[in-house]
Amino acid sequence: MTQHFADFRSDTVTKPTARMLDAMVQAHVGDDVLGDDPTVQALERKMSDFFGFDAALLMPSGTMSNQAAVAAHIEPGEEVVVESHSHIFEFEGGGLARVSGAHVRTIAGEAGMLPLDEVAAAVRPPSLHMPRTGLVSVEQTHLISGGSILPLSYLQELRFISHELGFPIHIDGARIFNALVETGVEPAEYGKLCDSLAVSLCKGLSCPVGSILLGGGAFIERSKRIRKWLGGGMRQAGYLAACGLVALDETLGIVSEDNARCRRLGGAVLGIPGLQIAQPNIDTNILFVEVDHSDLDAPMIEAALQDHQVLALSLGERLLRFVTHRGVTDSDVDRAATALQEILTFEPQK
Repeated sequence: MTQHFADFRSDTVTKPTARMLDAMVQAHVGDDVLGDDPTVQALERKMSDFFGFDAALLMPSGTMSNQAAVAAHIEPGEEVVVESHSHIFEFEGGGLARVSGAHVRTIAGEAGMLPLDEVAAAVRPPSLHMPRTGLVSVEQTHLISGGSILPLSYLQELRFISHELGFPIHIDGARIFNALVETGVEPAEYGKLCDSLAVSLCKGLSCPVGSILLGGGAFIERSKRIRKWLGGGMRQAGYLAACGLVALDETLGIVSEDNARCRRLGGAVLGIPGLQIAQPNIDTNILFVEVDHSDLDAPMIEAALQDHQVLALSLGERLLRFVTHRGVTDSDVDRAATALQEILTFEPQK
């Protein structure tokens, strides 16, 4: 019998549900590159309506969605303003430079929020000596701050500045569903808050593959050409899109459970000597834990957790990451908490 591991490494490890697999078998498909896959078209229409945009485009990955969005918004050499620890800047292989030819300006933020006065100051005046400010990108939720939610009021203020100063906004919404279930913000509000939005199908929604890029009709047509450059056009992609249609009906309603389990795990960590929560709040489904034990470091604890059938990620010498998702149960959270307690309080016999 295969051992069950409680897998907290990422919410990308989720498996499709039985309904998704059945929908894949039953899907009516065409050739999406030729534009005649009905299931892809149905998913794109549903997602654009859901988030209040004119059009949508199925992409193989969130990284491709983000990079295609930037390339569709700017000309090479124009400047993109990002938070200094944003996924689009730190964890997408330098795609801003390679794919878009972007000049990048980073601004240190708090919980993913760029200070609004610094955003306004970063917009360059017209000058042949300086790059034109072509785009501002933010992240919902913000990974590195522990899945922090950018409040609606903040995004509204940023949108006001973008209208005043004339730059578009892209939101990397890889985990936006975790934010939606916490805030109660209507999804269609996002169509008013930004010019483009990328959402993941394979994190909270548990689909096996895919991302959706949303925006205006002309923007999506430009993005489609960039997707072609990147080799992201898929043929009978309806087999994958079928999972997305099921997910909006089946798994979106339980994403709040992922957030609750993350807070439960965080509460257990608070009582374990040698560990500290490395973020001010647990807004959604990501927990960073700092190891301040004198004899143990994060890679050692990661390895010890595997002996307890628990998987987490060490990020450097002192940081552990746990991410909850549909594949993690209450008993998995209990197992992780018990394992951490045993590892951190174990005293070898003399």
